[in-house]
Amino acid sequence: MTIENTKSSVEPRNHPRLVPSKRFTLALLVFFAFIVQYSQRVNLPIAIVCMIEDPASGHNHSSTHSIIALKNETLNIFLNSSTTRKSGCTSTSEKKGGFFDEKRFHWTELRQQFLLGAYWAGYIFTQVPGGWLATSIGAKWVYAGSLGTSSLATLAMIIMHKMASTHVTIAFMLRFITGLAHGVLFPATVALWSLWAVPHERSTLASIGFCGTHLGTSITMLFGGLSCRYLSAGWMYVFITSSILGFIWLALWIRLTADSPNSHKSISDHERDYIGSFTGHSGTKRAMSLASIPWKNIINSKPLNALMITHIANLFGLFFFLTSLGKLLTQLLHIKAENTGYILSFGFFLTLLSSLLSGIATDRFVRSKKVTLTNARKISNGLTSFIPVICMMLLYVCDERRYGLGIFTILIFLASSGLGYGSGYVVNFADIVPAYSGVIFGIANTLASIAGLIGNLVAGAVIKKPVLEQWRKLYVMFGIVYLIGGVVYIVYGSAVPRKWAKFQAVNNDAKLEENTKVEEAPPTTAKI
Repeated sequence: MTIENTKSSVEPRNHPRLVPSKRFTLALLVFFAFIVQYSQRVNLPIAIVCMIEDPASGHNHSSTHSIIALKNETLNIFLNSSTTRKSGCTSTSEKKGGFFDEKRFHWTELRQQFLLGAYWAGYIFTQVPGGWLATSIGAKWVYAGSLGTSSLATLAMIIMHKMASTHVTIAFMLRFITGLAHGVLFPATVALWSLWAVPHERSTLASIGFCGTHLGTSITMLFGGLSCRYLSAGWMYVFITSSILGFIWLALWIRLTADSPNSHKSISDHERDYIGSFTGHSGTKRAMSLASIPWKNIINSKPLNALMITHIANLFGLFFFLTSLGKLLTQLLHIKAENTGYILSFGFFLTLLSSLLSGIATDRFVRSKKVTLTNARKISNGLTSFIPVICMMLLYVCDERRYGLGIFTILIFLASSGLGYGSGYVVNFADIVPAYSGVIFGIANTLASIAGLIGNLVAGAVIKKPVLEQWRKLYVMFGIVYLIGGVVYIVYGSAVPRKWAKFQAVNNDAKLEENTKVEEAPPTTAKI
């Protein structure tokens, strides 16, 4: 049995306050970074509403009409407007503001889906490299390179205002580059907190940062919807604004952050020693090759395998429902689109709230020794896995006759999903494999992202008509997957760092290897 015992050379009464501190400043900048990332991630899905030629005008192909209707539903959700035209945005004659002339494109549905998928085509390839780079060169410059590149690519999207109507190749490449750049952020974040966050503050700091994902999505969709409705070429402002936010963040990030406490120029000695006494990081960067990663230990680690399984299981369901809740509300529960906006906005707020509060509560209980960190992780991860199982059971009987229960269930589902980000599986990688957390998280997130895409493909094959009988098959499938992920983690999950994955062990191995090379080096012969 492993005993959790975290020692520190800094007395508890002398612990530096979290607010204000350099680690809290870092958490706020990570929060800002995720606002930027998600504003750039969702800007095209919302902007495309008013980028496509109005089918009612007779200038577009009929195949485009179905996707316009889908995008119009998204626009209505965030605008709460019953007067929005079926074209997806206000007619040109009704728009009076803006600096640009109205411009729309004659893109078929296939071209639009091709363009929307470009982001994910890039995103999925840089998860593992992101973790490796964060470990080798430092998370600070991985962050800077990521959002600096994506901000430039996002700003370059405005060249579409001068593009031929049917030309999408350049836009595809820019979105592909944006996805590539963003793919490194989550693994780099996990690696960052393994250096900056002590175990009993990690949930709080991580949850503050991850809240930016939900806020960035909501703000961008609201701003994008308003721009599309009231401004000529409103989609231009969505790209310009999200890129400018990235440049502002970049200036602050470069000036105020560092890869580790040891390399920060203005951190106090007290705070630096406090963090180092818990993390065990010496402050030296290390080049990490694939051969140096202890793959055998990784494969044989039950807690790590359990963590990866629950990570994949949760994203398998979460990816599908985050992209399908609008359909579920409107097609199955028969909720009006304008009312759906209130429901989903409140639901995403609950996700943000549960993420932040669960992180703060977990750290408070661990510090007061009311619960061990392992048990706290199991509680949070159990709730984020088992509550969706109950939600699947409730949704199984929900149609327009039980729309009230359906709405309540969706809100509970969204609230429970935030627990994984605040104090569950996302944070747990830095607990158990701190020295390799970025790379291993990158592997897990790649597999989870692929699983999420598979979930959407399976759903597309199962649902032929928007009827409850067909959705029930999905509820059963996702419920089983969530249950498996939750049970496996409850049995094998842990928050105790593996001996082979501690910074001290890695540093000692590096020193031993260096000493061995020196001893084996042939003696030099002096020349006279």
